[in-house]
Amino acid sequence: MDAEQGTVIGEVPTEGNSYTITPSGIVFHGETSREDWVLLGEKLGKAGRSIGFLIGDWLNFGEVKGEWGNVYDEAMRITGMEYNTLAMYARVAKKVQFSTRVLNLAFETHRKVASLKDPEDQKKWLKIAQQQSEKGKPISSRRFAKSILLGKVARDEDMEVPEIDRGRDSPQVHIQRIITFWKKKKEKDWLNTASLYRIRNLMTDLQPVLDMYDDLYEKAVELEENIPGDGDTVPVDWRE
Repeated sequence: MDAEQGTVIGEVPTEGNSYTITPSGIVFHGETSREDWVLLGEKLGKAGRSIGFLIGDWLNFGEVKGEWGNVYDEAMRITGMEYNTLAMYARVAKKVQFSTRVLNLAFETHRKVASLKDPEDQKKWLKIAQQQSEKGKPISSRRFAKSILLGKVARDEDMEVPEIDRGRDSPQVHIQRIITFWKKKKEKDWLNTASLYRIRNLMTDLQPVLDMYDDLYEKAVELEENIPGDGDTVPVDWRE
């Protein structure tokens, strides 16, 4: 993080002259000036941008302590958050080193660079995102992901969905079912109790998903190699 890392969390008082912060939200009462409203928003923004890394680092530390058992079961109980959210926080916190993180950029922006293996590539793209933000033109999450894929800041024409892809079916609902299925398995400690036979059977059931991914990955690599530009395209292995 940058020089302001000492104020990354940002103190958010639970009581103000015209508001009260509760676990369920903010209750405004009386008159609130624009200045007070902006100040509160800045503090909330700092807290919001930090929470993913705070929980992620906390989880990763707990996982290192092998004698603590299944920290995710404990984390779900303590935080009230779902496994998928906690796992995502932990993955990004593990992939994006502390010194690489940029205070004023959203956690989602860091999430997009987490798939880049080289920390220098991560820093390069986070710097680009920061520069865009400083220009008053913050880059959207979708455009940022597209930019990383292209190796340059995506233009409006780059963001247009080709006619052939419009109205396409999305596999997201089916993927979510698989995620939910696996979450339930992990909650029941299935991996530590299942026999080799059952594990192999499940791997066989899931093989078609890997086959589809490999087909897509192979084509993506082929297309990346043919993208016109200065040859500075960053190849991305989305399996990381």
